[in-house]
Amino acid sequence: MKITICSSSNDNIADEYKISAKTLLDYLVTIPNAELCWGACSISIMGICYDTFVEANKLVHGYTTKKYQDDLKNLTDADHKILDTTYDLKKDIFYDAEIIICLAGGTGTISEFFAHLEEIRSNDANKLLIIYDENHHFDSTLALILDLVDRGFNNNSIFDYFKVAHNLDEFKIILKEAGKI
Repeated sequence: MKITICSSSNDNIADEYKISAKTLLDYLVTIPNAELCWGACSISIMGICYDTFVEANKLVHGYTTKKYQDDLKNLTDADHKILDTTYDLKKDIFYDAEIIICLAGGTGTISEFFAHLEEIRSNDANKLLIIYDENHHFDSTLALILDLVDRGFNNNSIFDYFKVAHNLDEFKIILKEAGKI
């Protein structure tokens, strides 16, 4: 099962986000046949993703753009795709993954969330999109979506295309209900 992780590649974030991510990642590597598909990066939460999956002897598939390809020398236990643009990166990750998980991150993570959400919604793609929001990092993003619904730009069905887990137990329930575990 290929799992995409969207998250921070900035190492200046609070440790609470890294700890939350590590807790989830330690669970993910217990899933039989779990593979990581991620924006290849050796630092911050993205680096923790790589390290956790490699230490568990899981397959790792990295995606990056030419701008960041020098970091691949730090990620030797993964296969890699080097793409021209972040649009290409999002597309390849989307089509290669079965489950997409958004952890705390910046504009890149939010961009990935909305790109994947729209692809699922517009094309009835059979992907499970989950926001892992243990530290309420996505409160403003979720408030934006609710505002768009309230003002009629989206209808309530937008919430059918993604799930939100606030802790590991809720995350496990989402996977179970989706038939992933």
